[in-house]
Formats: sequence, structure tokens, C-alpha cells
Amino acid sequence: MSAGRDPATGRYRYVSRTVEGGKRAAQLAVAELAVAVERGHVRPLRGSVAELLEKWMAHIEVQGRAPATLVRYRSAISANIVPALGHIDVAKLSAADLDGFYAALLARGLKPLSVRKCHAVLSASLRQAVRWGWIDRSPIDRSSPPSPRTREIVPPTIPEVHLLLAKCEQSNPDLASLIYVAVTTGCRRGELCGLRWADVDLDQATLVVARSISDTPGSVAVKETKTHQTRRLALDGSTVEVLRRQHDRATARTRAVGVTWDANSYVWSQEVDGSRPYRPDRVTGAFRGLRDRVGLHHLTFHALRHFSATALAGRGVGVRTIAGRLGHANPNVTLRTYAHFLEVSDREAAAVMGDLAAALDYEIEVDASGATPVRSG
Repeated sequence: MSAGRDPATGRYRYVSRTVEGGKRAAQLAVAELAVAVERGHVRPLRGSVAELLEKWMAHIEVQGRAPATLVRYRSAISANIVPALGHIDVAKLSAADLDGFYAALLARGLKPLSVRKCHAVLSASLRQAVRWGWIDRSPIDRSSPPSPRTREIVPPTIPEVHLLLAKCEQSNPDLASLIYVAVTTGCRRGELCGLRWADVDLDQATLVVARSISDTPGSVAVKETKTHQTRRLALDGSTVEVLRRQHDRATARTRAVGVTWDANSYVWSQEVDGSRPYRPDRVTGAFRGLRDRVGLHHLTFHALRHFSATALAGRGVGVRTIAGRLGHANPNVTLRTYAHFLEVSDREAAAVMGDLAAALDYEIEVDASGATPVRSG
């Protein structure tokens, strides 16, 4: 049903209702809708892309989306999406409009991954537009965003990790302990920042990953883990010792200044009493300074997570176990990310089976009918 022209754009606006029942029920619904429109009680369901994005952002914020995620979405919307597509009516947005938008971003020099992020925002908001009844079908389904380019996984070598830890221990023992735990557990940067002493059981050699820290403008936000699940990790003896030394340092600092701390204090904190966690961006900045000082400019903090995963894969640890330690929601993610290293592990497994076959003392004789195992002993 027409709701008249938009005073700002001069375009016709429409409202609609879904009715269950026969013709009589539909007629009654139309009459009621007409009265509601006349009285100004019903706003048109359709609007521009800019209006949709504004409503969608408010919607996901109420649902509890992470503050850092909201910041990234708003940046993509204000810098790229609204200037190019914001004026278009959602109902008239086409796959051709979207493909032209992606092409223009690439022509401006944006990387395919950045374009894919804009595509993800549009995809989610247009799916919501379908749920809200703005459109019947999302044009995103017929669009052609650039294919993501798979980045080659290049984990640090053991000598590189040794060098990082040795240099860091001399200048910043707290950061050195965080790096060591990152290497041995594969935890994400935000998960390490969110670790409290209550999550660590040194006697049982376990830690619980229950939350994550994300940077927001002027502060930090405490949120759930990326998969919204808590996971418990077993610790090796050396990691327990590293955490025990970190515990001793924290205790000594609080005693020196006469303050107290408790089990809810953060393991790595910006405050003596452990009341506030490290900022993830601060960890990244400190790590970059360290790696640059030792000449390992190619390494990122996230590469430590890759080191943990590939070390496990190279020693034949099962995919499900690796996925569990890394906090992947699905082992398929682990398979896709570390397929090359798992293939190496699989080849090592084949070699082991070859040794086993030799130990069983079997030979294979091949004749015209095919291969037939014949016991040689």
C-alpha cells in the first residue's frame, strides 16, 4: 500500500502486512492499515541503504555485538558503503550496483579482503532487511564479490621463538611470559589479555579460557570468546613454571607498594593490583617493537598461534584436538587453515605405517590378476 511521497526524496513509500486467512481477512487488514497510515501510526518499511544500515547497526548493538566489531562496521559503512550506495532505495538495490561498488573499491586500491569486509556488512544488513519485510530477496545472493586470497601460513621457527623470548626476558619479563603462553597454548591475543588468576590452576596444570578483551575508543571491553564457548587447556610443565614466575612477580609488586590483589586480578595487567587487563593493541605494539629490535620484521603476534598449531600438526596430534586447543568452532576451520601442515603429518603417518608393514614381514607379489599379499616368513 502506498504511504505517499517521502518529503525528503519525493519518492513513493510503501507499507505492507502479511495476513493469514482468506479474502475477507485480507480486506480487513487493508482497511486497518489504511487507517493506520492515515493517522501516521505506521512508517513505511522501505528506505534507503543508509537508513537500513543505521537501523541494522542499532539492532545488532542491542543484541550485544562486541564494541570492537561495531567500530569496524561503522568504519566500513561511513568510509565506503554509504558514500557509494547510501542514497539507493533498498528495494531498488541490484546485484549490478553491488558489483560496480566492489569494482570501484578495488580500483581505489583497497585489498580484496577489505572489500570482502564491506560485502559482509551488506550481506548481513540485507538479510535483516528480508526478515523485516523491506525486500523479498537479497540482491547480495546474485552479486560477485572478489574472492578472498588465502594468505600463506608462515609460522616462526624454533630459533626465532627462542630469540624473541631471550631478548624479551631481559627487558620485559611480563611480556615474555605472555608470549611464551601464546606459543604453548595457541590462545588468541584478546584471550590472553582476558586471563584472570582464577582461570589458572597451577597445581592441576590447567587454564580456562572464558573471556576475551577487545579495544574500544578510550577503553577496553570484556566479552565472550570468539566462539562464545569456554574451553579448558592442559598445560605442560614449562608453561606452569612460566606462569608460576609471573604469579611471583605480581605478588612481589603488590607487596612492594602495599596493595592487595585477588583471584579476579588479571594475569597480565596495566595496574599493580591487576584490576585492569593489558590492552590488546598495547600487546601488539610491544611485540612489534621487540620483533623489530631483533630483526624479525616479518613476524606478527598472530604468528605465535600458527606456531602452536603447526607444531602440534607436525607431531601427529589429531585435528579435533588442535581445533579444541585453538578454540575453533569447527575442525573444518583447522583443516582449511593448516591443510599443508596436516598433509606433512599425514605423510609421516604413512611412513610409520610403512615401517609397521616391514615389521609384520609381509611382501607383495603382483601377478596378472592383481596384487596379492603373500606371507614371506
